[in-house]
Amino acid sequence: MGWKRSILEGVVWGAARCARAATEVPSRPRSIFVLRNNDIGDLLVVTPLFDALRRRFPDAEIVAAVGEWSAEILRGNPHVSDVMLVSAPWHNRITGTRDPGIALRYIATSPEVRDVGKRRFEVGIDVVGSAFGSLLLMRAGIPWRLGVHGYDGGQTGVQQVVRYDPAEHVGRSALRFAELLGAHDLPACRPQIFLSGQETDEAERSWRAHATRGQRRIVLAPGGGHPGRAWPVDHFVELARLLTRDGQASPIVIGGPADAPAGGRMGLHGALDLTGRSTLRRSMAVISRADLVVCNSSFAMHAAAATGVHAIVLLGKEYDSARAHGAQWGHGDLTTILGRDHDRSNIFEPADVLGMLSRSYASAHPHG
Repeated sequence: MGWKRSILEGVVWGAARCARAATEVPSRPRSIFVLRNNDIGDLLVVTPLFDALRRRFPDAEIVAAVGEWSAEILRGNPHVSDVMLVSAPWHNRITGTRDPGIALRYIATSPEVRDVGKRRFEVGIDVVGSAFGSLLLMRAGIPWRLGVHGYDGGQTGVQQVVRYDPAEHVGRSALRFAELLGAHDLPACRPQIFLSGQETDEAERSWRAHATRGQRRIVLAPGGGHPGRAWPVDHFVELARLLTRDGQASPIVIGGPADAPAGGRMGLHGALDLTGRSTLRRSMAVISRADLVVCNSSFAMHAAAATGVHAIVLLGKEYDSARAHGAQWGHGDLTTILGRDHDRSNIFEPADVLGMLSRSYASAHPHG
């Protein structure tokens, strides 16, 4: 794998010798292109970057380039001037490929990339930091480019880099791009979403129709990507049974079509199953009116933090350290991450989680 990466970086280096390039960082760029073609949670966790860029460049056109699957995250965001659909086939689960040939063909021939080039952006940021991302920025003719050194290449094709640090929070690392461009006024490193009153009112009506007054509103989000990294579906189903057994809690299950079988099983125990039947925006609104969220390390964890709701995050067996994962992806007091670690060899069981949930909401005032 190392030699393939070296060859690809050689391609980046060669392309950079011929690419359009500025000689110094623009002090007042007219336009900034931010590439984040990754998964939904990956976009949500770096949303403070748009806030930081807007504070630094209040008059600039700040454009987010994201996959079509995550564009709803940015609706209503006052720091983003425009959203471009750039469903680039790397570093996401949706496009489902790691074929470099497919990625290179996309960069060379995709109408999406041509559309980026037509906008003549002055600054381009590849948030994840990859050889393909650098090649896309160069293909689009962006003269000042920023990437990441030490993650997945591309550093020879950009003028400024953030150094990859696996111990640093992903959101904080993203803010370093704004710092490279001269920003000092930084927002809190906490995801940002902007829901309308209509959206939250609709979510409130959903909860009131499902949960009686005094029942705890708990969102269950079983979606988790790679099976080995996700808490087992059977555990989520058992937790739903335990939560509804005594009537103290009234869960709502959220997720995409792939989570519908799990949601259906939890629905048999009295949970309201919205999997495969709810938009991303509605799921975020439902989270915003909940008391607690129980999820994998996923979009739901970041949406909970964005709306000030505590999330209990359950890791699968392939995660070695819950503490390390929390440092990179968690959100301080708003996130409790449970999984294997140096002092625990097994993942948590549903009964363990039920006990922690009971303690988490024992003193909290429920909605309703």
